[in-house]
Amino acid sequence: GQKAKRRDIKLYVGNLSWGTEEASLRELFEEYGKVVDCYIPTDRETGQHRGFAFVTMDPDDAMRAADETDGYELDGRILRVNEAQPKGFSRSYDDSEGYDGGDVYDEPSDESWGSDSY
Repeated sequence: GQKAKRRDIKLYVGNLSWGTEEASLRELFEEYGKVVDCYIPTDRETGQHRGFAFVTMDPDDAMRAADETDGYELDGRILRVNEAQPKGFSRSYDDSEGYDGGDVYDEPSDESWGSDSY
C-alpha cells in the first residue's frame, strides 16, 4: 500500500548575496524540515550565481519555511521567499512590490544641461 505522495513545493528564494553558498542556504531551510532539493542557478558566462535559488520541500515544511525565511537576513541580504511558479505562469505584481514602471522618468532633470557656464 503506497501512500499517495503529496507534491513537494518548490520555493523561490530571491535577493541572495553573491557570497551565499548552497550549503548555507540548505542549512537554513533544513531548520524547517527535509530539503528535497536546493538549486542555485549560475550564469554560464561568469560562473557567478544569479542571485536567486530554488529550494524544494514537503508542502507543510515549505509553507512554514517560506513564512519564516521571507525577510530573513542571510549574508547581509534580506531574502525574498515565496512559492515558485511554474514556467509560463505569469505572476501579477501588486503595488506592494513598489514598482509601477514610471520611476525611470521621475528623476529631476539635469540642471547643468543647456547652461552656458563651461
